Amino acid sequence: MNHSIIHHLNWRYATKRYDQTRVIPDQTIDLIKEALRLTPTSYGLQPLKFLLIKNQEIRKQLLNYSYNQQSITDASHLIVIASYRDIQSDEIDQYMQNTAVTRDLPLEQLSGYSDFLKRIMNNQTTEQKTTWAQKQAYITLGVLVDICAQLKVDATPIEGFDVKGYDAILNLEEKGLTSTIVVPIGYRHQDDVTQHWKKVRKPAEELFEIY
Repeated sequence: MNHSIIHHLNWRYATKRYDQTRVIPDQTIDLIKEALRLTPTSYGLQPLKFLLIKNQEIRKQLLNYSYNQQSITDASHLIVIASYRDIQSDEIDQYMQNTAVTRDLPLEQLSGYSDFLKRIMNNQTTEQKTTWAQKQAYITLGVLVDICAQLKVDATPIEGFDVKGYDAILNLEEKGLTSTIVVPIGYRHQDDVTQHWKKVRKPAEELFEIY
């Protein structure tokens, strides 16, 4: 299948070794940030923070809680996608205010939707709201991986890390956040042999059912 989308997805892989001499240009980082900002989330609430970490001292500390995965320090940048632990009424109020300003609407016109969202959140436990927010992080991960591939930037999604260790180093608990996904981004090292491995995927007839 010859299409640029398929080409980009075939080009990308979970990079194991990054070229430490190459840094992602600021304009490319700005494109990635804007793509993440535009990513859809349930109800549009964006219960997330994207932590863009360039500081090597912080990354060396995080490496200790990353099972020694060298991409944490070797990649150009490290993105930590953090989710909110709880969704309170004030977050919904802020979202409604933003919506009113952005769409030039009277705030009162949004009161019904605001009440609807507050009922949904108030009927959930804190644990349920944390889980819901973490699911939104995975939506943004898909966009991040795709946009990086289009920009010829390598990305390595990582779930294998000590959440408590990350949260402590990044002071996330006091901000009402928890680290959910870690994604080093940068450029593959020419000696990373895994870039030449063929992708192993299920055939389409096993993955898709047409109703």
